[in-house]
Amino acid sequence: MLYVSGLVCFFGGIVAFSTYQAHTLNVLLSLEAIMLSLLVVLYTFNCFSGSPSQSFLVLLTFAACEAALGLSLLVSMLRLWGNDYVDSFGSMKF
Repeated sequence: MLYVSGLVCFFGGIVAFSTYQAHTLNVLLSLEAIMLSLLVVLYTFNCFSGSPSQSFLVLLTFAACEAALGLSLLVSMLRLWGNDYVDSFGSMKF
């Protein structure tokens, strides 16, 4: 059941990432939701397979680094431009 809920959260994070792109914080939160749901899926897979794996710790480390990097980029953008709108950047327009 935990495996299925992790997959539902993963696809919900992908939908949120593709639809809510007005603010940079929304994009970062949806990326973090995707990463945490992948952690849940990997953890349940490792528990059911019975083989201890280091990949869970590696993915957890990447998730923490991603969150720290995203927060530092958000603070830098707020200091430079004064807002966190994704539409105000020329290279990010769709």
